[in-house]
Amino acid sequence: MEAHEYFLFYEKEIIDDIKHLVMAESPSLQKELADQCKDVLQGLFKTYFGKKAQEMVMTEVGNHLKFTYGQAAEQVLLVGHYDTVWEPGAITYREVSDKIYGPGILDMKASLISAIWFLKYVDEYDIPLKKKVVLFINSDEEIGSTTSRSFLEAEAAKSAAAFILEPPVAGTGDLKTARKGTSKYLLTLQGHSAHAGNNPQEGVSAIKEAAKQILDIEALTNYDKGTTLNVGMVQGGGKLNVIPNEAHLGVDVRAATKEEQRKIDHYFEEIEPHDERMKMEVKGGINRPPMERTHQTAELFEIAKEEAEELGLDLREAKVGGGSDGNFTAPLVRTLDGLGLVGDGIHAEHEHIKKEHIAERFALLTKTVLEVIEEC
Repeated sequence: MEAHEYFLFYEKEIIDDIKHLVMAESPSLQKELADQCKDVLQGLFKTYFGKKAQEMVMTEVGNHLKFTYGQAAEQVLLVGHYDTVWEPGAITYREVSDKIYGPGILDMKASLISAIWFLKYVDEYDIPLKKKVVLFINSDEEIGSTTSRSFLEAEAAKSAAAFILEPPVAGTGDLKTARKGTSKYLLTLQGHSAHAGNNPQEGVSAIKEAAKQILDIEALTNYDKGTTLNVGMVQGGGKLNVIPNEAHLGVDVRAATKEEQRKIDHYFEEIEPHDERMKMEVKGGINRPPMERTHQTAELFEIAKEEAEELGLDLREAKVGGGSDGNFTAPLVRTLDGLGLVGDGIHAEHEHIKKEHIAERFALLTKTVLEVIEEC
């Protein structure tokens, strides 16, 4: 049975698996709940393939999973995550018309099911593979992949290609061939407090310094180069009759190139207060490098585009500002991102997938990966 027809035939069972996984809520920093979700995935592996995934045991986040299918020396890599941004009970699983809502259903539990069913399809039809498939699923992507990055990079370095199971661009269904790199910085400003009425001249206002720093930082934004800086957190002060002695700034940085990312990082390494009496401490740095579009990425997209045409889809590519684990794999291996399910509302209460696109996106992943596996 052809892939699209197969997934259409089993759509009810696929939705049941999606529901089972989505209802196992898995906030990034609640290990007990995350591991319960991990156990659901392990149950699916055991049921469909007779074996469980290898576990990387973590102390503060859920255990990471590595499932290997096939025996070939070469491999391709599929990457996903099962952690979500949602606290338990924040939103509920529900089906309304053609939409299925739930915590993490789009980002990206339904896409994990697509990877499992891709392998189920291969297994059921005993499709020979020239390359084995490694499915790596982590539990900390939403908080920076700090404990899983080394595992991701190790698998990427051994792979012929990496496929990231993040959803495509909302509204268009475009795949993602470039992502901006991400950096985060926390500035702590320490001045001197004083009475705002009796002796304000003796104070050194941390808030005043913070205001100047905000203007300096956001002035570094360069839309032409794809570099943006956003001071998204400001804290400081308290009583209105006291010169504030402390303030805090949180800064999010996005950069389209490594050069720009390093340039901004150097700025924060050398940053100085306007008032020499002020003390400043800077923490943070580069988190994810940019996923830059290369000719190899373009070739990988063209394979997906050809497979999409057979499914009646006009597939396109896009550059996006958000980061993913594709930022880590791209410097090491050709990477194609956005091969997950179609929907909308990532990190929002209306997060959902569209049922009408389930079979076609499952088929697109299956056909694209199989085509790359067949490459010499």
